[in-house]
Amino acid sequence: MARRKNMQRRREILDNTFRLIRIQGFDHVSLQMIAEKSGISKSLLQSYYPHKARLMSDIVRNLFNTMWDQVDANYHATTKNPFARVKALIYTIASLGMEDKGLDCVISEAFTNQSSLDNWSKMLDEWMKSHDAFAEYSNYQEIRTGIAFIVTGVGRLYRDRGKHHLNAEQMADYATSSLMFSFVHADKDTIDEVLTEGHDIINDASTEDVHHAIDTMFDEGKTIYS
Repeated sequence: MARRKNMQRRREILDNTFRLIRIQGFDHVSLQMIAEKSGISKSLLQSYYPHKARLMSDIVRNLFNTMWDQVDANYHATTKNPFARVKALIYTIASLGMEDKGLDCVISEAFTNQSSLDNWSKMLDEWMKSHDAFAEYSNYQEIRTGIAFIVTGVGRLYRDRGKHHLNAEQMADYATSSLMFSFVHADKDTIDEVLTEGHDIINDASTEDVHHAIDTMFDEGKTIYS
């Protein structure tokens, strides 16, 4: 019973923090504000989350897992290529951030905070293991290194997208192509096929459904990643 109560409290804290950051930005949200919105004392809040960085890390973890689920839900091919998934995920993250100022506050912080970047790499690594993604590749460890590499690269592209005049799909294509070429040594035709398949996933997705999934990701009954 106590464990269930603790999880419910954590769920409420994460949801309230996510909503505050979407409105005011990470730097303008304090632990005191989060505690007040959650109806608890700051000391009780800190027993769950001693620092804002840990809160942000858990929010990013749940946000990106929710996006993964949406990518999978819109991937209708019989054999699902893991690199096409990577492209669709990067596109989803970038496009939502570019269209939604509130989500941009969260995503920008994820790409500038080293612990959040590390958390994204860890989440992707765990997803790869649990889904046997890339299992057919003999250089699995090299691909894991590549994932960490493109996470940092995508973050830089996202932050500097205005300077480089990049849209979400261009960012996704650059990152996926770099991963496949540098760490799998794929040829151009293979890369082009994957980028096309990733594009098809994107076309099949409903922006409204993705937004709904994100808005309700901390609701009762949803899996909380922490």
